[in-house]
Amino acid sequence: RSSDLQLMGRRRRPIHLSFDIDAFDPTLAPATGTPVLGGLTYREGVYITEEIHNTGMLSAVDLVEVNPLLGATVEEVNATASLAVDVIASCLGQTREGAHAAIDELPTPSATYESDTEEQVRI
Repeated sequence: RSSDLQLMGRRRRPIHLSFDIDAFDPTLAPATGTPVLGGLTYREGVYITEEIHNTGMLSAVDLVEVNPLLGATVEEVNATASLAVDVIASCLGQTREGAHAAIDELPTPSATYESDTEEQVRI
């Protein structure tokens, strides 16, 4: 189908992500020029960047609108900067706890035991 071919064509193109920190709710990123009430939650924003990383097509990232001069306190500046680091790290493959990559193959044990040679049935 032509729609499938169009989608496949899009998937093979490199992705340039331009992420504005002010997309997050100002309770998370207060040191920004254009705070928007009701913005993204931490989970939503990091999920977006994790999924972009998972495509394997990310070629460039820019994160903008972090402005330490607009933070009312050191804590606000640090919260915004820390969030920016988390966004960039998740673009580069860092995952949140509980969002681990799937394991395709279990490791084989390096030691053998007597019970390994016996057939066991458990009910």
